[in-house]
Amino acid sequence: MISFENPIFLILIPIIYIIIKRYGKGSLLRSLEILLIIFALSGFQIVSFSDRINVFFLLDQSASIPSWEREKAISFIKESIKYKKSYDRVGIVSFGGDTNVEYDLSENIDLSSIMGIKNPYFTNIEEAVNNVLGLKGKDTPARIVLLSDLQENAGRIENLLGKLKEEKVQIDIFPLNTSFYKEIGIEKIQNPEMVHLGQVFPVIIRIKSYGVKNAKLRIRFEGNLYTYELKDLKEDNIFSFSLTSQKTGLKEIEAEILSSDDTYKENNLYSSYVYVQGKPKILYLVGRGFSPIFPQALITQGWEIDFDYPKYEKISIIDNYQAMIIDNVPASDISLDKMDLIKRYVTEKGGTLLILGGDKSFSAGNYHGTPLEDILPVTLKPEQILKKSNVAIVIVLDASGSMGSYSGGEAKIELAKESSQLVIDLLEEKDYFGLIAFDHSYQWIVPLGPLSDKEKASSLIYKISPGGGTALYPPLKSAGEALLRVPLKSKHIIAITDGQTEGGDFYNLIRELAKNKITVSTIGIGEDANIPLLKDIATWGNGRFYHTWNIRNLPQLLLSETKALLRSNIVEKRFVPQANLEEKEELPPLEGYVLTSSRYPYPVLLSSPEGDPILAKGQFGLGQVIAFTSALKSYWGREWLSWNKLGSFFSQMLRESIPHQISEVQISIREEGGKGIINLIYTDKKGNYINFADLKYKVMDMEGREFSGNMIQKSAGNYEGTFPINGLGKYQITVYEKEKIITKVPWMFGNSPEFSSKKFNNNLAQKILSFTSGKLLSNPSDVFRRISYKDAERKNILPILLITSLILFLLELFLRRLKEIKEIILNLFGKVKITEDQEWYKEVERKILEEFKGSPSPSMLETVSLEMRARMFIAHLKEEERKKKEKK
Repeated sequence: MISFENPIFLILIPIIYIIIKRYGKGSLLRSLEILLIIFALSGFQIVSFSDRINVFFLLDQSASIPSWEREKAISFIKESIKYKKSYDRVGIVSFGGDTNVEYDLSENIDLSSIMGIKNPYFTNIEEAVNNVLGLKGKDTPARIVLLSDLQENAGRIENLLGKLKEEKVQIDIFPLNTSFYKEIGIEKIQNPEMVHLGQVFPVIIRIKSYGVKNAKLRIRFEGNLYTYELKDLKEDNIFSFSLTSQKTGLKEIEAEILSSDDTYKENNLYSSYVYVQGKPKILYLVGRGFSPIFPQALITQGWEIDFDYPKYEKISIIDNYQAMIIDNVPASDISLDKMDLIKRYVTEKGGTLLILGGDKSFSAGNYHGTPLEDILPVTLKPEQILKKSNVAIVIVLDASGSMGSYSGGEAKIELAKESSQLVIDLLEEKDYFGLIAFDHSYQWIVPLGPLSDKEKASSLIYKISPGGGTALYPPLKSAGEALLRVPLKSKHIIAITDGQTEGGDFYNLIRELAKNKITVSTIGIGEDANIPLLKDIATWGNGRFYHTWNIRNLPQLLLSETKALLRSNIVEKRFVPQANLEEKEELPPLEGYVLTSSRYPYPVLLSSPEGDPILAKGQFGLGQVIAFTSALKSYWGREWLSWNKLGSFFSQMLRESIPHQISEVQISIREEGGKGIINLIYTDKKGNYINFADLKYKVMDMEGREFSGNMIQKSAGNYEGTFPINGLGKYQITVYEKEKIITKVPWMFGNSPEFSSKKFNNNLAQKILSFTSGKLLSNPSDVFRRISYKDAERKNILPILLITSLILFLLELFLRRLKEIKEIILNLFGKVKITEDQEWYKEVERKILEEFKGSPSPSMLETVSLEMRARMFIAHLKEEERKKKEKK
């Protein structure tokens, strides 16, 4: 059977009739060419039909499906596939709040690796079915086997029922049961959006309970914990109480429900927020060389500041503050636990952190490898090198068998050699360098010593060949022993490996090296490297740990580490910062800074003339971090401390970063159909609605994912925006008008409709089955029963039509020019033969004359006679050749 995709072009066929009638039989070939081109334009296809069945299994992986029901569904799929014919095709799609195509249509699939979905907190059947319609191909009949409880809470499958008939799709349903034995969760917290300082305000907590009678409720607010025992719970419960705020700013009300009978814990924690009007508060960590001028400038801008001194005990109540400033505090003065609190304050609570530089801050304060480094908008490994003193570096290089394998077309060991060469190029003659290659044993390839002959060191490195196992401890020990004898202060070991090492007392070895001021950094390559051990070695050895999946990154990593070892932490010189701000500001000069580099994608707002960051800002989770790498101290920032705009400059940045709400804006966020709905009412100070405002919004979740869009006006002063909900947790919503922030508030999605105890949705099942002529399945053998639609396979022969048309065109051209081509060939052939004859006759004539000239000198008569005889002989030969040619 044939068909045409664009039959409109068939109206051109009468052109062929006109050509044949006008030019007769001689135009048949040309007519055939035109016919083939018309068929190509019309989308000529050959259609064949088969009884092949295309089946898509749609597996519900939302949170409402218990693990045992999911296993039952997978077992049903496995049993069903046993009944398929060899040419039947199967696809598998997992769905919940999002969709994941596990397998596209294929005659063979592997059920051992079903990946699942990212967002199990919704059930969106409509999106999953739409995905299948896009996969199966136009007019290809298919059967969808829907393995679900059909408790959809995002999208509506009913929107697609009409389209399914058009697309020749039948839906069968294998019912799954939502059977929670016992479940309890917080459904919602209700409280006023804004209160005044000291005001008593009500809080209402709604709790859903299925079979759980007793539970404990914990409320956290402003550092206080309130605990309540809940008895005789029903399905719907309302718990009311009152709170009073003693602190200003945006405050979190956190509620947690506890029960040993609970099935799911994900919906046990919920947060709400209240904005307490008053002065915003800053927690100020006082560090080395403290100057009160800067905090006093902030106070004049309307900030309230609490100072905290070493031991920094107020970090434990950091949630009471809208912002935090760390002023030249070394990492050794803040415990790792407190650093973790600061990090969570930024990423989870939406707090703002300003870190000021100085001689004990950033890399000069040893922030490497701490939780603070994770949330810096700059990197502590600067690009440029400022040599501070001569160094001794030993590279401990893995040369085991695995390093001989190939990655991206190159052997790992070859790239490792090239990387070591880069280190040599960076060092000077008075620097010490050594390289140990190791497998199950080790060897000093380049003995440790001054790098006076770089070429010799390079040639030794290129002789390394891989082989054997991996034993890191002995070469590390040998490197340390050699460095102890070096008469330099700066000593470093860089260990590179791609495998699991044999055991050894690494802790005591590395700590002993650290006591002797020998640092150890590690680079792990690939998934087989012992990452936990390498991390520990770098931590114990006061070094840095790097990990890469791609061996091609090794040269850059080794180069970066070497630069970090060579460079100075501090640059001291007078300069005027270069501004990258929207509003240009005339800035006073600075006289020094801690050397860092920009960190993608965070913007650098102020930089040095060399491009080093002076002021940078970045979003981390829900909060923001501002890094000022110079110091507001007399030794670097003397003129900044006397600048009359010092307070307003930093105050503006802090106010833009902290969560806040203004009285002219009323904002609310809710979940609806798997999406977040932002509703905003915008008025002026007199309460008049502001219409046609250019409002934009940005939403950030705790994973750092960002979504932005335009607010749409729905009615007078009322604007709305939507964003995807990717999971449970906290979100930060910021609304802008012409790039100016007008409100910035957090919101929590803490409970999903997936945790509601509901049974299989039989009403929706019957509606789907009746519209699509499907079946409620219980027997796996029914899945591949014959379908009423035939599977049509269309073969597009456009290339064949075009190629054939081209061949016919060339053939026609050849036939039209055949006579001329024949004449050209004959003329060419004749000229060649004449030339060949002439050459042959000349050769014969030459031989006869040479024979004649070589004989003894005859008389005149004999001479004439011989010449005449030669000419006659040649003429005779030519005549014979002429006669042969005529006969041919």
